[in-house]
Amino acid sequence: MAFFKKSNKAPTPVKDQAAPAPDQDSENGRAATESEKESNKRIAVATYESQFPEKLSAYALEMAKRMGCGIIALNCANLTHDITEFFSNAHDVAFEEFKRNSDRNIGDFQTKAKELGLEFAHTVHSSNIDNAVSAVIKEFGKPEYIITENQGGMARATAKPGEKNLHILLVDDNPKFLNAVADRIRLQGYEPLTALDGNKALEIIQTKTIHLAIIDQRLPDMNGLDLIARLREKDSNLASTLLTGHGDSKLKEATEALESMYFEKEDMGSFWGFFRKFLSTLGTSDEKEPVLAQTFCVYSID
Repeated sequence: MAFFKKSNKAPTPVKDQAAPAPDQDSENGRAATESEKESNKRIAVATYESQFPEKLSAYALEMAKRMGCGIIALNCANLTHDITEFFSNAHDVAFEEFKRNSDRNIGDFQTKAKELGLEFAHTVHSSNIDNAVSAVIKEFGKPEYIITENQGGMARATAKPGEKNLHILLVDDNPKFLNAVADRIRLQGYEPLTALDGNKALEIIQTKTIHLAIIDQRLPDMNGLDLIARLREKDSNLASTLLTGHGDSKLKEATEALESMYFEKEDMGSFWGFFRKFLSTLGTSDEKEPVLAQTFCVYSID
């Protein structure tokens, strides 16, 4: 999807439709407000088939549950450039058949989402995935991620066998923030190690060689600077960064005195810039998709 670059009131379930009206809540006919769009977290899952492949839907359900997102399922007929567009009747017949099949096949995906407590919306489009997602953005706002099948070489790259096993430790007492950063790291092709407090982090370093520790300052059992010092006692070569939502100039100076990087959560762009450079110093690529992207493409929108 060329225009994508790698990124609560849940989405109102809508009846399957051929072309969602922009900015409309299809249940009551009113326009969705900008605040509603911003407050609802969703993952868009798209396929060119009338039935979602089991592995694609299973991965989407797991990711949505982990991130606390709703799901928007997109069946895309991609008839836009088909010869049938020159024969409107044939085009309509082909799309209606595709839509009927999509409506009939969505039940299992929707049922599993409901069992997991996930909000679920389903739309059917007679266009390619790019155009279908554009319609979703107008109606629901930007999805957190877009998941598609890896067809036609859409994935930028995939993890290479035998590449260095990089261990990244994330420590933060806010589960939502912790999971959000972990998911972004997974998009780089790595599985991070996570901890909600300092003692758990100290347990992890006993069994794993940590290449980078990303640590919050305010933890329930100790502060981030103390944790960095204690982790360094275990591994003097450990690279670390303090990522805090409660920073000031004195904390920054103290962090740099420990030869650790310092970033504030209000400026995540700077942090991710550092993270990409860190990967490059280890001879790794910042353009890798997660292992599952060998099967699926996972995108987010900046």
